[in-house]
Amino acid sequence: MEGDPLLRRSVGIVIAGLLPWAWFVLRDWLGVVTDVIAIVLPLAVLVTAVVSLVVAGLLVAPGPRAMMRRRWGRVAVAFAVSTLLVGIVATFGPWVPHGTGTVDKSRAVRIAAANIGSGELDGADNLLALKADVLVVSEIGPPLTERLSESYPEHVAVWKGPAIGVFSRWPLTVLESPDADLPGFVVRVHAPSGEFDLIAVHVPRPWWKSSGPTDTSSTDKGTPYETTVAGHHRLIEQIAARAARDDRPVVVAGDLNTTDRGRDYRVLTEHLNDAMLDNWGRPSQIAKWSPLLIRIDHLFVKPGWCSDDNDWYPIPASDHHGLVSTIGPCA
Repeated sequence: MEGDPLLRRSVGIVIAGLLPWAWFVLRDWLGVVTDVIAIVLPLAVLVTAVVSLVVAGLLVAPGPRAMMRRRWGRVAVAFAVSTLLVGIVATFGPWVPHGTGTVDKSRAVRIAAANIGSGELDGADNLLALKADVLVVSEIGPPLTERLSESYPEHVAVWKGPAIGVFSRWPLTVLESPDADLPGFVVRVHAPSGEFDLIAVHVPRPWWKSSGPTDTSSTDKGTPYETTVAGHHRLIEQIAARAARDDRPVVVAGDLNTTDRGRDYRVLTEHLNDAMLDNWGRPSQIAKWSPLLIRIDHLFVKPGWCSDDNDWYPIPASDHHGLVSTIGPCA
């Protein structure tokens, strides 16, 4: 019986250490609850760990029933340490490079995407300097559309709702235009080395309340472009379904407002490969959002296509980094 207290203490510490890892089991089961937690995960982990350590410090302080209090203090420390480890794995795990393979250089496409932000024309030179074959630009308006069209006569753009434009060196055919189920365009790019379908999207930011994703205009730069968390999930499912049923090569690009540690990212990667993981991932949203360590701008390709030479680039007056990659049929 003398070993019973030790056994109870050990069991408590083991349970406390394992409990945070239930995140990886429950994160896709609890729907919008874990969708919200995924967005703020680094901050939530930090707050939880600090509170647990404060509680542990209070428990080990001298006082009545000191032995039992110290036992619970050790449990709190185990919970805090395990929570921090889960936060590290959940945040940085989706950034680990795994590559999609090597691109056939004779059929390569240089593609770039950017949320241009409030200083629309400030970022024009940055975009043009990329010399991309295809550009996908979110939060675009008439001035930047006119500027880019001088170098990209093949283009399509909408200035309200998703406020997104696609600019190409090669002819485009619009297959679908923005509507309630599609915050962007589906276009067929007639590249010399072979056609492919591009789903260029600017998905509304998931927020706790909204009257819907089409109730705002991004030409009003101060107006939020938001939908509910459930509404965001529905739009991502629609995008994933389009990619899955398309029998051509498919590329998805743009500001998806979808964290790579969330359920919606995994919905997309059921059918698509993350083209930016040829190298290490990184946060794409910066400025006031930097503490969230969040990557919400994405480039996906359907299996059969690969990616090389990925990079992230700064955009003046934007709280996003842009992304650029060479994609195409695998060698």
